[in-house]
Amino acid sequence: MLRATLKSLLARKIRLVLSMLAVVVGVSFVTGTLVLTDTLNRTFDSLFADINKNVSVAVRVVNQIDPTSDSGRPPLPASVLDTVAKVDGVRAAVGSVNGQAMLVNPRTGKPAKEGGAPGLGTNWTGGQPTASEQLAEGRAPGPGEIVVDRATARDLHLALGTRISVQTKGVPATYTLVGTFRVAGQDSLGGAALTAFDTATAQRVLLAPGQFSSVHLAAVPGLGQQELRARVAAVLPAGDEAITGTQLAKESASAVQQAIGGFSTFLLIFAAISVFVGAFIIFNTFTMLVAQRVRELALLRAIGASRRQVQVSLQVEAALVGFAGASVGLLFGAGLAVLLRAAVGAFGVDLPSGPLVFDARTIIAAYAVGVLITSAAAFVPARKAASVPPIAAMRETYVLPTRSLRTRAVAGIALTALGVLLLVFGTASAGKSGATSVGVGAAGIFLGIATLSPLLSGPIIRVLGAPFVSLFGTTGRLGRENAMRNPRRTASTASALMIGLALVGAFSILGQSIKESVRTTVQNSLGADFFLTGQGFGQGFSGQVARDLAGKPGIEVATGLRGGLVKAGGRDAQVLAGDPAGLPRVLALKKVAGDLHALSDRTILVDDATAADRHLTVGQKIPVTFPDGTQDLTLAGTYKKSQVAGSWIISTGQLARHSTDDLDLFVLIKRADGADPAAVRAEIDKVVKPYATVEVRDQSEFVAQQEKQIDQLLGFIYVLLALAVVIALFGIVNTLALSVIERTREIGLLRAVGMSRGQMRAMVVMESTIISVFGAVLGVAVGSVFGWALTKALASQGINTFAYPVPTILLVIIAGIVLGILAAVFPARRAARMDVLRAISAS
Repeated sequence: MLRATLKSLLARKIRLVLSMLAVVVGVSFVTGTLVLTDTLNRTFDSLFADINKNVSVAVRVVNQIDPTSDSGRPPLPASVLDTVAKVDGVRAAVGSVNGQAMLVNPRTGKPAKEGGAPGLGTNWTGGQPTASEQLAEGRAPGPGEIVVDRATARDLHLALGTRISVQTKGVPATYTLVGTFRVAGQDSLGGAALTAFDTATAQRVLLAPGQFSSVHLAAVPGLGQQELRARVAAVLPAGDEAITGTQLAKESASAVQQAIGGFSTFLLIFAAISVFVGAFIIFNTFTMLVAQRVRELALLRAIGASRRQVQVSLQVEAALVGFAGASVGLLFGAGLAVLLRAAVGAFGVDLPSGPLVFDARTIIAAYAVGVLITSAAAFVPARKAASVPPIAAMRETYVLPTRSLRTRAVAGIALTALGVLLLVFGTASAGKSGATSVGVGAAGIFLGIATLSPLLSGPIIRVLGAPFVSLFGTTGRLGRENAMRNPRRTASTASALMIGLALVGAFSILGQSIKESVRTTVQNSLGADFFLTGQGFGQGFSGQVARDLAGKPGIEVATGLRGGLVKAGGRDAQVLAGDPAGLPRVLALKKVAGDLHALSDRTILVDDATAADRHLTVGQKIPVTFPDGTQDLTLAGTYKKSQVAGSWIISTGQLARHSTDDLDLFVLIKRADGADPAAVRAEIDKVVKPYATVEVRDQSEFVAQQEKQIDQLLGFIYVLLALAVVIALFGIVNTLALSVIERTREIGLLRAVGMSRGQMRAMVVMESTIISVFGAVLGVAVGSVFGWALTKALASQGINTFAYPVPTILLVIIAGIVLGILAAVFPARRAARMDVLRAISAS
């Protein structure tokens, strides 16, 4: 039986190659994602290990919110450096200063990393025993001088001696470039523009005079990190901590790897979609192959093969196809990982160099996906193959019996109903749980509709094919009838396309709804006329901008907004901070209780939903924990839940007490009544001009910029979904190719009675187009429901408007037509080129 199985596979190489392609694409996506993830994880592990290889112990202030996060961590006074330097076993103690610093390209006047990686500032410690920086060119910086990473200097074509503006937390200042450097042997630190000052300057512009972000210690030879850490910890004041250099490297790598893990999960979801679609193709292919091999299978039964042997033979064929597809997919996955890595680099993130990593889990996952999915998809066709009786070998007209569609109807209705219930539950739930429920419900509906599609195909295809009959007469009628001939086959082929196009439709609905929600929120929840934002990955800009704008002609309110993570009442909370006088006005807050204008450095505002959930009342003291400690704030008032303001509001002064960052994320400006918008805009531009990272937009420009970001994300999602659509395209090609083989004699007879080659090609194209449009129509219907449910489930995230993108949905249907035509090219050409006499004599 094994020999017969292998011969059967070799005899049908071309027929099975398209099924293998479905496996290849799915496995490539899975392995490419895993290879990229493992490569980046190992690369960053090595990078941060190299950066901290000379650090035995690091001293820092304890972060009361997240002990492992440097975000918001308070600085150390310089006196700690003197204290730990005297500890027995400390060979060297070096203060480290870190903060935000963005270079301005002297040629363009724009930020060095526009829309890309951040700008980071530090003090130059090269040459110290704890350092990992090495000068590449020039010399170390002194007062009024800087050195920058080698990659940034190369990208901006900076020559030594160039005068460069650098934006930090204060007013931008100009420095002289005196050198370039590498970090741990790398020209760049993840693509960031890294600027190093002398220590005194770094303290002044990044933190505050006499302060360090942390202190790094080098041990004397022979002294272990743990032993030195214990000695240092013993002399530290309360609130400070000492950790080993190994722990510091792990924490630094972990912060990056968490972001990589989220990106990896995102990609694996789309890989799963591709595999899911591929399963339909494999099922369809083996179903058709079994139908075409009835006499062969019956002969095997007649010469003694048991049902079990026949079924195992088909399962082995499927497993071999899956194995071959997984093997090729592994190779393609490596190429995909390289492409994904390059794509990340295109967004301004310069990843450290390193070889691709193939962990054992990647190889196991590749073959598990390839072999198991293919075997599972072929199980039902293999069962059918085992049911072929030996007597069928003597009958040319034997057809495999098909079960009643009644069972499929019951199963399809049950799956669809379950999916709808989960959708309803998801729309009624809030946040992540609601979106998860909607996703699971959508999968149930996909399976339900796919199960029901054989019942739906007849009436829908009859309607969809009517125009072809009217326009092309007999040829169009034959194309429609061919599409209707085998409802199960047509439905399975169309269902694969349905999934891809349904997801495209759903995400386009979600994207359009987000755009409309942004527009509505800006118009109704923000009382600002102008918006100032920074560039980069959420990087802020100097709070001096808002202070300089306050009181300018035509400006009624100019308030900066900044935020941070705290613990309010013992729970994690994201707070918004702003000017107490202007904040309630530019955010259009609606009072529920208390006095919103009573916000001060000793009070806090909470939205009504959070207040009710935590049983908070006006006048109550709320313990708020910041990174450096806990402060009791009085609840001054509650406001109606606002997507813009969030749940907690404090004053900028209160947040500034617990942070050295003087950086705003936004500045909202409301012009005075009667003020000329153009004159106000000119005044703002004048103040902002020295700050190259700050962008000024009015309401319409701000909305347009948000919509552009949404479109960019949707474009990335569409590219990923395109893989599922490509697999579905393979499926249509495969179905038509096998169908042409199956109908060889019929095609010969049609040609014999006068059908031309052109008519034959047209018939196959029409059949393909009708199947594709059927899949597109199902996809639009299911995608519309999914998009609506997903929008409702994310209402708590600020998506408060449902919008239906009619042009995009029409494009989805047009895409179905185009895919149908493309898929028919090869099968139509093959059908038209058949030799008439050989086709008629085919058995």
